[in-house]
Amino acid sequence: MKHLALFALPILFACNSNSPEHTADAAADSALNAPMIQPLTDSLKKFPDNADLHFRRALLLFNTDPGLAQKDFEKAANLKPNVPDYWAGAGEAAILTGEYKQAVANFEKAQHLAPKYAYLQYRLATALIEDKQYKRADSLASRLANDPANHDKAYYLKAKIAEENKDTALAIQHLRTAIDQAGLQSDYDAVMELGDLLKQRHIPSALQYYQLAARMDSTNDDAIYSIGKFYEQENKPGDAITAFKNAINIDPEDGDNYFALGNIYYKQQEWQSAFNYFNMACKSGPTDGEAYYYRGRCNEKLGRKQAAIDDYSKAITFKKDYTAAKEALANIQK
Repeated sequence: MKHLALFALPILFACNSNSPEHTADAAADSALNAPMIQPLTDSLKKFPDNADLHFRRALLLFNTDPGLAQKDFEKAANLKPNVPDYWAGAGEAAILTGEYKQAVANFEKAQHLAPKYAYLQYRLATALIEDKQYKRADSLASRLANDPANHDKAYYLKAKIAEENKDTALAIQHLRTAIDQAGLQSDYDAVMELGDLLKQRHIPSALQYYQLAARMDSTNDDAIYSIGKFYEQENKPGDAITAFKNAINIDPEDGDNYFALGNIYYKQQEWQSAFNYFNMACKSGPTDGEAYYYRGRCNEKLGRKQAAIDDYSKAITFKKDYTAAKEALANIQK
């Protein structure tokens, strides 16, 4: 969903071309020779047909370079085609690179080798959903639903299929079924998704799911921030302020919380308080054009003309097409 595949690296030779292919190869070369990866890359030059070395390098590359990881997983799987972990890794990487048909093929091979491993059925169904093969995915989900240990995963899948089919009400129903049973053992992202779907419909039970997510991961401020956004949309600024301040206590470096507080005070025309929070948002996100724009608005309201000009100029620097900032700068310089 968020990664693009990289070109493979021709390790044994290089050229001086400035073509796009050369640029991609240079990026791959840099990744494969990074300090943590270098020993495995060196070993693979000596033992290119060692499946375990390819698999180990793929694991290290997975989070930063899934395209390269996919190639290593698939190389390992082709060298030792009876190892389900190799095919499963290739499937996971293919999902990240957006090669959904390949992801389906890889997970099918893994599941064929380990037919009783329910998690592989779950990930195969996930790949099928991404490839828009909803009927097959729903069939797998229904099989998983018969297993009490995987009941929640089955309904996560059914919810995803419902969302893909634009049936939000059914998605909410399936997510509730899964999460109400699994409780603290639920999937964090699924709990947040349910909260978001309920928030979009202004349903107060969104709060209980955000609170559950906050209990599941007390080091992550996202759920508390979402609680603040729920209160803000319901026109309860006092409760929203409390939530955003609690979120800051969890993660003082997250600029979204400062921006949200600044926005509330800005709407209340409390310019100095709004400035204070937008100022913190600028410090947390030094390239956030919107934070500079609103800090500039506060500076202008507080009579600090030159500071406002500087902020509007920074806003335009970091957000080239920022019409509001351009208009504000033009007006203040008249």
